[in-house]
Amino acid sequence: MKAEQAAEILRTFKWDVLQSIYGCGHNSIIGFLTTMWIDQSKDNSVLDGAPSPITGGRRVGQKNADILLCKGDRPFVVVEVETSVAKYQDKLRSIQAYLHNNKAYAGIELGMMVMTNLCKGDTKYKHSWNVIKEEVRESQDNVALVSIEKRRVPLGQSVLDKLRSRNDYYPWEIRKIDYWVHDESGATSEGNLLTG
Repeated sequence: MKAEQAAEILRTFKWDVLQSIYGCGHNSIIGFLTTMWIDQSKDNSVLDGAPSPITGGRRVGQKNADILLCKGDRPFVVVEVETSVAKYQDKLRSIQAYLHNNKAYAGIELGMMVMTNLCKGDTKYKHSWNVIKEEVRESQDNVALVSIEKRRVPLGQSVLDKLRSRNDYYPWEIRKIDYWVHDESGATSEGNLLTG
């Protein structure tokens, strides 16, 4: 799949919806991607908890991606949603294991990692994807990165604001959702997915 084709798929999703979700968002993002994908075609389906690309006894080395977007009777896009910057490289390796298993995953064309950039301190939800971009370039795989950047907002005294102040995740809202797509030819496409 060409980088621009993958970018076009990303742009068909209604990313603005995520701005109304507060908290970690991992499960909500998976549900969002699932709904957006299935809404595009009656031939689309999703495997929730994609079967591991590595098989064998006792699950040694086996990891399951969050979801597998399918088109017709074939896998199409493997998706990892990750909230912790510290786990990005492991999730990229997971995606690559799916992309390189042509026998079990014939037809798979793209890996996608949605990164919510949770780290420590003042940079809690800032972009942290340059190292991952470089690894994707070196691997020459078809990978789409979606980076969700958040900002802390002041909370008032409403019932909802008081609830949001109970957990450190909740006072943060989405400021920007950027994408960067790389294909096996080395071409890239990038931009912002928020329309409003």
